[in-house]
This record gives sequence, structure tokens and C-alpha cells, in this order.
Amino acid sequence: MREESRRVAHLAASWSPTDWAALVDSGIRRSYRAGQFLLRQGEEGSWVAALIHGRVRVVYTAAPGQEILLAVRGPGDLLGEFGYGDREPRSASALAIEPCVASLVTDSRFTTWVKDRRTRGYLDRYILAKAREAADLTWRLTRSRPSQRLAALVLTIVEANGHIRRDGASAVPMSQAQLAQAIGVARSSITPILASWKSCGLVSIERSHMIVLDVEALRRELTATQA
Repeated sequence: MREESRRVAHLAASWSPTDWAALVDSGIRRSYRAGQFLLRQGEEGSWVAALIHGRVRVVYTAAPGQEILLAVRGPGDLLGEFGYGDREPRSASALAIEPCVASLVTDSRFTTWVKDRRTRGYLDRYILAKAREAADLTWRLTRSRPSQRLAALVLTIVEANGHIRRDGASAVPMSQAQLAQAIGVARSSITPILASWKSCGLVSIERSHMIVLDVEALRRELTATQA
């Protein structure tokens, strides 16, 4: 169920490469550093961002220092289309977790693209899929055991990249402190989990990031902890 939802929630996968290229070319490309905001919660939005390269985390801030992770987005995803639909201020922030490139498309050009390409139905389906994903991820990251939360988060980050290397490895460009913060636990709570995964050959731990060496094994790990 979750993997099917993830495929739906890639805009680029819903249209032909020509349609996606037309959308990207209609905007202005901008690069972002890791940690930089692409969108800020509460700001007025008059454009949507087509994510070309890199991954971002989408967070809702209830109060200073209180964040809830809503999603991780990657190449082929849209950011800010909710504001396009209702003209309301941004409902969440989007921050790069690695160097990113996005095409910023004004509302008027985005409207023209949707009309000319006759893609309104696909866009509505995409938005609904993202809403379902956010609900699923929020539940996993707030109601599960720490090991389940961490596995769900790591898999979400991996899947957002859109591709996995042939050797089955995939980078997670977040430190242990950032991972712990994202699932709402102390860093010391995930240290033994990561140590266990490392001893089993699931991951390799670096200072500022982690490499998932066996994605399928990690998926089995998540299923086992849910049993």
C-alpha cells in the first residue's frame, strides 16, 4: 500500500517526460544549500517549485522548537501547490536536506501548463496522494516504537530519492542528531538501534550521514518490528 502511494506521489512519473520538461522549462531554476528554506510556513506564495535534484523535508512548526515532519520530497515532486489551489499562506516549510535544484514556476504559468497539458485530474490525484502519505508518516513517527519510527523515516528518505544504486545502497544525508530530532526522541535512543543495524550489515555510519547498504533488508526489519 505505502509503496504504491509513493509512486503516485511523484508528479514526474504521472506525466510524460515531455510534460515534466515543459513545466521545468517554464520556471526559473534556483539552487539551494543543505539546510536552506525552499518554502517558509506562513508566507504568501505566488509560485510552485518543481524539484529537479535533491531531497527536502517538509515540516509543520507549531511553536519555536516544535516541529512535526510531514514528508520528505525528492526529484519529480512539487512543492507549494497547496497554496496554488487555495491562495492561502504556506501551510508548512520545506528545507533542503542536501544540495537541491528546483524550478520556480509562477502561478500564472503553472495554470497555463495545467490547462494546456490537460493535467488537472492528475494534479488532483497527486495532491490527494501526498495528503495520505503525510497522514501515514505522521502516524508512524508519533505512535510507533523508536525502532519503527527510525526505519520508517530512513525508508521515506531513501524512497524520495527516486533511485537506488545497483549495489542496493542509498545515502541518507542527515546526522544522527537530525534523525533523532525528526522522530521526536533523544539521540541516545537511536544509538543502539543504529548499532544493531550496523552489526547486521544494514547500514554504514558516517559522521554527518548514513549509508543504507541493504534497502530490502531494512524494509524487512520494519515489517518484523511491526509484527
